[in-house]
Amino acid sequence: MIDKIKYKYLNLSLATKATIWAFVASMIQKGISVISTPIFTRILSTEQYAQYTIYQSWHEIFIIFISLNVFNYATYTGLTKYSDDRENFISSAQSVISILSILIFIIYSIIHLFFVKIVDFSFPVIVVMFLDMLFFSSFSLWAAKERMDFKYKMVTIYSIIIGVVGPIISIILIFTMPNNNGLGRIFGTAFINIAIGLICYFLNFKKSNKLLKPEYAKFIFLYCIPLIPHFLSTQILTRFDRIMINDICGPSKAGIYSLAYSLSSLLLIVNDAIFKSLTPLTYKVIKEGIGINKLKESVTGLTLLVAILNFILILLAPEAVKIFAPIEYYEAIYIIPSVSASVYLTYLFNLFANIEYYYSETKFVTFASIISAIANILLNFIFIKRYGYIAAGYTTLVSYVLYALGHYIFMNKVLKKHKIKEKYYNDKAIIGISILFIIATIIIIPLYNYLVLRYLLIIILFISILFNREKIVKYLKN
Repeated sequence: MIDKIKYKYLNLSLATKATIWAFVASMIQKGISVISTPIFTRILSTEQYAQYTIYQSWHEIFIIFISLNVFNYATYTGLTKYSDDRENFISSAQSVISILSILIFIIYSIIHLFFVKIVDFSFPVIVVMFLDMLFFSSFSLWAAKERMDFKYKMVTIYSIIIGVVGPIISIILIFTMPNNNGLGRIFGTAFINIAIGLICYFLNFKKSNKLLKPEYAKFIFLYCIPLIPHFLSTQILTRFDRIMINDICGPSKAGIYSLAYSLSSLLLIVNDAIFKSLTPLTYKVIKEGIGINKLKESVTGLTLLVAILNFILILLAPEAVKIFAPIEYYEAIYIIPSVSASVYLTYLFNLFANIEYYYSETKFVTFASIISAIANILLNFIFIKRYGYIAAGYTTLVSYVLYALGHYIFMNKVLKKHKIKEKYYNDKAIIGISILFIIATIIIIPLYNYLVLRYLLIIILFISILFNREKIVKYLKN
């Protein structure tokens, strides 16, 4: 049996092996996060738990400016465009990140020390945040190149180290910093990011013969700067609701909402692994013009799988909250359905945006994201004040519907502009799956009081996955 499995594994393509190990690393990393969540929710108050999530929110906003998020789509596009000079492209990207990090830190320090605190953290915490952002960007840049080359071993190892060691250090620091428990959680995560990122920082320069090539720096700026509003809009959609809840309803409610968001995001490991494996494959299909039907079939099947798994998580919301947090957090069950639907729509947006990014049509990406972010801020401002923090989950869902729909429209505009006759996805199937999923999400909450009915639905969904496992494996192999 073991020999048979080993034989099958050895005969898999590099792309399939990379997908499997990306999924395994994400599972372990997220698994540790899941296991540690009940610990942190019990040794931290809701206010202290919120302190960490607010740090994470500002971290994700500021990193846009110091890295331009070059490690996302720009790296994949750049490595495809400059395929014969990849090492110098990566070193140039790392140099750009380093220069921007220093400049923005100086500017922020002057504002923080002499004028006004933009972020309600002490200056030493801000220093840690900037180091965290710099070296996390280095790791992400290095990992993007490794994934593009279907090299998965070291990415898997580093990802597991970050996932395992970070929470352990955090727990130790929480008990050794009794007056600053929230900061213990922050520093534990930041220190491991800095340590691993420092290694990757030097790896990004190791094989290059130039620190910075002007041609590549120009490409990065021209590609990424128009996307800054898009990246900011994305963070507004995913993070700004917590900041607004913290300001309007207080840190305790922000902590409860953050737990709901964390639990809803559990399946991001599946979404992320599928999407990251699809990106190189999608770019290859577009570039070579072959394998479109296989891509369509795989994307449709995996989209259905993502929807089913997200719905199972929604059905298990009451049990999940009881396991992962004390009774003070129980209201989180009413937020999980809407936020889980938003997580699914994030996966959908990435599918559509992949096409826009390949053709470097960043203005379309930016426009759709800005509209969604503005809608999110306005809806949050109106409905959080009127109905409380639970409303933020539903305003976020509405914003994500606009987000995915906008990128679907612009994806089709891009295909039309570049005279692509055959679409890369089965649009009707994906839209149908999405509509059914969102409707089911909206009407599910009354079922939380009917344990037997919920479990019956879960069993039916798992059986459907089991009976279709061969198709799922086929889609992954494609």
